[in-house]
Amino acid sequence: MYLKSKQLTLFLFFVQGIGVIFSSVFSAAYFFALPSINVLSEEPVFKLLLSIFGGLFVILVLVSLVFSAIVNQKD
Repeated sequence: MYLKSKQLTLFLFFVQGIGVIFSSVFSAAYFFALPSINVLSEEPVFKLLLSIFGGLFVILVLVSLVFSAIVNQKD
């Protein structure tokens, strides 16, 4: 499997974008409830978004590790 540099760059930007979305939703779950001590991460909306983007982020990070191993073996 040969990936061009541009393809790898776009893939890494996509992974970073998913990571930014995940961390934004995670931060929002804490900051939207700031006047109180409640945390909104157990609310269904936040739980669903965190599950989707968190799972996708973990999978993409693992795929990135596989790609880095493949690229390092070729060099």
